[in-house]
Amino acid sequence: MMVAAFSIAAVMFGGAVDSSQAKKMLAQPVRVSTKVDRPLLIENGGQQEVVIQVTIDGLVRKRVRRSPLNLAVVLDRSGSMGGAKLEQAKQAALMLVEQLDEDDVFSLVVYDTEVDVLVPAGRIGNKRKNLRRMIERIQTGGSTALYAGVKTGGQQLMEFISRKRINRVLLLSDGLANVGPKSNREITSLGQRLARQDVSVTTIGLGDSYNEDLMTALAEASDANYYYVDDVEMLADVFRQELGELQKIVARDLIIEIKFPKGVIPIEVMGREQAVSGQRAVIKFAQISAQQKRQLLVRCRVNPEQYEKQQAVADVIINYQDTQLGDGLAREIRADVRVGWTEEKSLALAAIDREVEVEAALCQNAIESEKTIAWSDKGDTEKACANISAQIIKMSAFSAVAIPSLQKEIKAEIETLKANQKDLQSGQLNKAGRKQMQLNVYKKSNSK
Repeated sequence: MMVAAFSIAAVMFGGAVDSSQAKKMLAQPVRVSTKVDRPLLIENGGQQEVVIQVTIDGLVRKRVRRSPLNLAVVLDRSGSMGGAKLEQAKQAALMLVEQLDEDDVFSLVVYDTEVDVLVPAGRIGNKRKNLRRMIERIQTGGSTALYAGVKTGGQQLMEFISRKRINRVLLLSDGLANVGPKSNREITSLGQRLARQDVSVTTIGLGDSYNEDLMTALAEASDANYYYVDDVEMLADVFRQELGELQKIVARDLIIEIKFPKGVIPIEVMGREQAVSGQRAVIKFAQISAQQKRQLLVRCRVNPEQYEKQQAVADVIINYQDTQLGDGLAREIRADVRVGWTEEKSLALAAIDREVEVEAALCQNAIESEKTIAWSDKGDTEKACANISAQIIKMSAFSAVAIPSLQKEIKAEIETLKANQKDLQSGQLNKAGRKQMQLNVYKKSNSK
C-alpha cells in the first residue's frame, strides 16, 4: 500500500480577520516554505532519518517606505592601511555617503593606536559636502585599537538608537587587534552586548593579515554580515552590497520555532549548536531583506512505532516585526511539514528530493571544513588532509545529482578544497586559503 507523499507550507493566522487585516496579510514581508529530503518513508522500516529544509524569503513590497538607517562606519587607519588600501576605503565611504537618504544617520570613527570620532552621529541632511571633506582628509597612523573602535562606533549609534531605524556598525580592518582588549572572547562579548542594544556589527576583513576567527565571531554575535576582501579594488562593491541589503530590510527580530511531535526525534539544526532542546528548536535571525533567502536544515529521526502518521513531522512558527508598517506589532506565520508512507523501497528512493539532499551535503561540508581548520591550526596536517580528501569524494558524488545552480556551487567548493589540500601537503593552510574556507563556513552556518 502507498500513501501519497506531500510537504506543505501553509501560511496561517489565527482567528477571524477583517478586510484591513486581510490586506496586511497579503502584504506580508516574508514567506516560509518547507521540504524534506525523504518525502516518502518506508512502512515497517524502523527509525528513518530525514532532513527538513525551512526556507524564509524576504519579499519585495511596492510603495512602502524603507526604514531609515543609523550607520556608524568604523575604519582602520593603522599603518598597514597605507597606500591603495586607505584610498579605496575612503572611496567606498564616499560612495556610501552619496547613497544615503537625508533622514539616515551617519557617523564615522577612525582608529589606529587611538580612536577619533571624525563625524559625530547626525542626520545626513545637507551635510554631504562637509562629510566628503572629512573622509578625504583621513591619513594613516599607528597600531590597531579594534575593540575601542567598535565600542566607540556603538556609542555613536546610541544617540539615535531606535526600533524604527536599522542600527548597524560597519567595521573595516586589515590587521590584528593589538591595542587594548584583543582576544576573540573579549571582542565577541562586545558584539553580544551591542546586539542586546539592537545593534548589529558587519565586519569586513581586508587582505590576509587580519584575524578571521575574530571577525566572523563579531559578526555572528549579532547575525550581521562578514566579508573577506582579498582585492582592495572590490571594497566599493562590498560597501554597495552591504548598503543595498540594509536599505531593503523588510523584517527584523525573527524567531523561528520548530516543534516536533512524539515519535520525531530532533538531532540538530545543521551548523547551529545548541539550537535543539527537547522536542523543539529555536533559531533567531536579526533581520531579512527583500529578495534575500535564508535557509535552515534540520536533521531528525522518525520512529514509526511512536509517530501518528496523520500528524506533521514538524510545525514551524515564525514571529517577527515588520519594519515597513511601523506599528511595532509582532506578526506570525506558520508552516507544517508532512511525509507520506509506502511499503515499496523503490518508491521511497524515487521520491528523494535531490535538491534538499545536496543542500544538506553542502552544509555538512562546511561543518567538516571547520574541523579541517582546527586540525590545521593544531599542526595535524595528516588528519586535515584526510578530511579534505573525504570531503572531495563526497562533494564529487553529489555533483552528479545536483541541479545546475548547485553544481556550480559544488564545483567551487571542490576547487577550494583541492587548493587547500595542496597547501596542507606543503605544511599548513596558507592565510588566503584559511580565510576563504572560513568565509564558506560562515555563510553556510549562518544562512547567508
